[in-house]
Amino acid sequence: MKKVSVRFVKTVLCVTGAMMILSMTACTPTDKGSVGGGNETTETAESTAPAKNPDPTAPVLDVVSIYNVSEDGSTLEGTMDAVDELNEETLVSLLIQYGVLEEGTEVLGYEAEGTPSSEEVGPGVVKIPGVESDVKEYGTLNLSQFPDTENKMLLQAVANTFIENMNVIYLTIQVNGETVAENLSMTDAGK
Repeated sequence: MKKVSVRFVKTVLCVTGAMMILSMTACTPTDKGSVGGGNETTETAESTAPAKNPDPTAPVLDVVSIYNVSEDGSTLEGTMDAVDELNEETLVSLLIQYGVLEEGTEVLGYEAEGTPSSEEVGPGVVKIPGVESDVKEYGTLNLSQFPDTENKMLLQAVANTFIENMNVIYLTIQVNGETVAENLSMTDAGK
């Protein structure tokens, strides 16, 4: 009786093993052309599809980060956008578009100066001896108007936008030549 059950168990295990091998073989991906019939249509479709190459006439855009205040006014939110030319006017236009600044706000002046005194000039910037960085220590932005000079979050949204995109460490914001916020930095975000 034991011999029959051992043989029976061995036979069942062999059949189960063979079924597993066959099912795994059936589920294994195959190379193109190894299975007849179905792949011929795929190869024909692939050969007639146009090559996907980048458009050499497409404009080269600069990617920028624009900061605005959350709906509840408690935090800053960052948004990525693209511009044809990165300068202070395009950043102010985007800040108007995202509702940080009021329609009609103009840039009266922007300047950046000074070499960073710290070795750490910002995220992702590597200091290489003998190679000058394009990061400046201080930037000053003079605007024609500002919605609320007492709103620290609005001031910080403008500062973060300019600090990140114009490569400055500290930003002073002026309205018609009068300083409303001095030496703001990215670390002030959300405060």
